[in-house]
Amino acid sequence: MIYMGGKNTINQRKTLNKINTSSQSSGSFIDSKEKNNSNSKEVISTRPRKDINFVSSISISKEAEIKGKPINESRPEEKTKYSIIQAPIVIYNYFIGLPSKFKNGFPPNLQSLFYSILGTMIGFGFAVLLFPDNPGLFAIFLTTLFLAPFIQKQIKLNELLIGRTEQIKQKGVSIFKFNLKSNKFSFASFYNDHKAIFSTYFYFFLGIILVIVFLIAVIPRDTSSQLFGKQGWDDKLLPSKNIGFEGQDKNSVFWNIFTNNLSVLIVCFIIALVFPLGAILLIVWNAIYWGVVFTQYALFYSSYYNVAFVLVLLPLLLSVALHVILEAAAYFFASISGNLLAVGIKEEKKDFDRLFTIIRYCLLLMLCGFLFFLAGALSEVYVFDILKNIFFGIF
Repeated sequence: MIYMGGKNTINQRKTLNKINTSSQSSGSFIDSKEKNNSNSKEVISTRPRKDINFVSSISISKEAEIKGKPINESRPEEKTKYSIIQAPIVIYNYFIGLPSKFKNGFPPNLQSLFYSILGTMIGFGFAVLLFPDNPGLFAIFLTTLFLAPFIQKQIKLNELLIGRTEQIKQKGVSIFKFNLKSNKFSFASFYNDHKAIFSTYFYFFLGIILVIVFLIAVIPRDTSSQLFGKQGWDDKLLPSKNIGFEGQDKNSVFWNIFTNNLSVLIVCFIIALVFPLGAILLIVWNAIYWGVVFTQYALFYSSYYNVAFVLVLLPLLLSVALHVILEAAAYFFASISGNLLAVGIKEEKKDFDRLFTIIRYCLLLMLCGFLFFLAGALSEVYVFDILKNIFFGIF
């Protein structure tokens, strides 16, 4: 027992912090400490303050005396035991909480890639179970429904922030300044405003292609034919060693590709403006189509010419990567532009200045989309053959 106003001898195992804790909880404060060298014991004397209410004594539990722990230390929680009936609910709650755990532990780009792979696998899985007669088309719709909330959330955030944030760097520290009303424009702010949504589109696109490559590589051909029959799969495909545009009139090929891809670019913008989910649907469709076409070509080529599948797929993907990324980026810009304009018209219809700012940003996005589209068409016609000869020569 510790008695207020008197002296008490405490075992040396008690630390001064423990005494402080006990004293403060009782309304008393340590006044002095004396050391008794003869018996190696600490003597603590305390006196009460008149302006603070206090109790006459406090007691230390036997458990604290034995273990040397403060009396206010919480005991470790015992693991809860669940019955068989509760187990499914516990498992369900665990999986529901995985996105938040995943979000806290990984960077945004890796999260987007993970959600894309997960959403595509779920989309194809449910399509095969629920619509076995035509799973391919329904897989596109289900994958779109899974990924759409993530993109729409980012689009709404972009609409709120575009033109209102300004990056400030000072002494190696980068911060963003937010202005409720701002008509100032800079290319640095333009880039910062849209890099998050653009990277979300890109990693979603990449995740879909990775899933398609994996599925075609591991499932039987008949299953692939049924699953991707309407997304680019051709059972009569005869792969040729002479792929590309060598020996053809490249100017004529360029204009054919230019007009075809330009129509797709305009359609992406219009659909995104009128029906936001439609733009995401087109992105998913293109990712699946390109994944099917390239992977099937590598699969059939490896079979016909007795070459390892990986030794055909890797150089092929490296050869087409440049123009595919450029064309995909053009479609991303068109979709983002249409989506932002749709949200801006809805949210800012009473603020003409703000609406004008959003329209200006959307026009710049469409201009970026056109430039990427033009670069993609040029690289497909004039650069692909060079890359093909390089990478197929290496492998």
